[in-house]
Amino acid sequence: MKIKLEDFWVKNGRNSRPIPDKEVIDFLNKSVSPKYLYDENITPKFVQRYYEWVQQSTLNKLHNLDKFSAVDFVHGTSQAFDFWYQKHRNKRFRSLKGDYAYHKVSWKNYFTWAYLEDDELREGDALIISVPFSDLGAKHPDTESLLDTCDELGIPVFIDAAYYCIARGLDFNVDRKCIDTIAFSMSKAFYGAERLRIGIRCRREMEDDGCVLFNQFHCIAKIAAGVGYELCENFTIDHNQFKFREKQIKICNELGIQPSDSVLFGLAEKSHPKYGDYDRGTDWRRVCISRLLGDVDEIEI
Repeated sequence: MKIKLEDFWVKNGRNSRPIPDKEVIDFLNKSVSPKYLYDENITPKFVQRYYEWVQQSTLNKLHNLDKFSAVDFVHGTSQAFDFWYQKHRNKRFRSLKGDYAYHKVSWKNYFTWAYLEDDELREGDALIISVPFSDLGAKHPDTESLLDTCDELGIPVFIDAAYYCIARGLDFNVDRKCIDTIAFSMSKAFYGAERLRIGIRCRREMEDDGCVLFNQFHCIAKIAAGVGYELCENFTIDHNQFKFREKQIKICNELGIQPSDSVLFGLAEKSHPKYGDYDRGTDWRRVCISRLLGDVDEIEI
């Protein structure tokens, strides 16, 4: 059976998908195995390996992640968000325009929230920010000043590092007293892994919650943990940058856009005739070029 991949021009780069890399797809097809269902050690084994893996980048510097040594498996960063929302449910949630749309959708019916562009940070707020920033692929220029304010006001901060595995040039110290949680995901690094929901949540201290419980009782997608472990063993965290950076630059030149520091994306000007209306509330116009970077048109299973 052959499955044809979605053509780039169907969504014109508005989405955010991993690169269809034949090397990765072939590896995943071999690695998805029911044996992990019965492996009682795979969850902690994966968590430890992934925690080491994210600290092995030669293109980025993530300082003091060792301060966040309470690490759990999560089904992608989105699940870590849900537990954080519960923890800070009595606060007003804050995010920047252009960040992950999941927050707005999750908050609008059940929580008090406001974009940072619409009101200043205040005591009683709780901030989520992606690093690299979702709409830019690099650290948002206001990140450090926002964290300074959060330090001053005692505002808890969640760092969404889902794009860390596709980035370059990031230099970020996570040892700020306001930061209480950091989460990582494989969804943007490996085509197919986004369907497995492979991630970790890192906190300064072990605080009991539902996430801790389902890790302790192995109530997680163990096949996902097993595949995640194999990916860490066989690919570096910088795999996409090393393999596709030159092609990213070439494609962006052909499209008349600038290459982002995150290899999946190009950045267009507001005046760009094709991508100028890709407005997510910021000055950037992010274009996902992953389908053009890949070397697979269809998958045979």
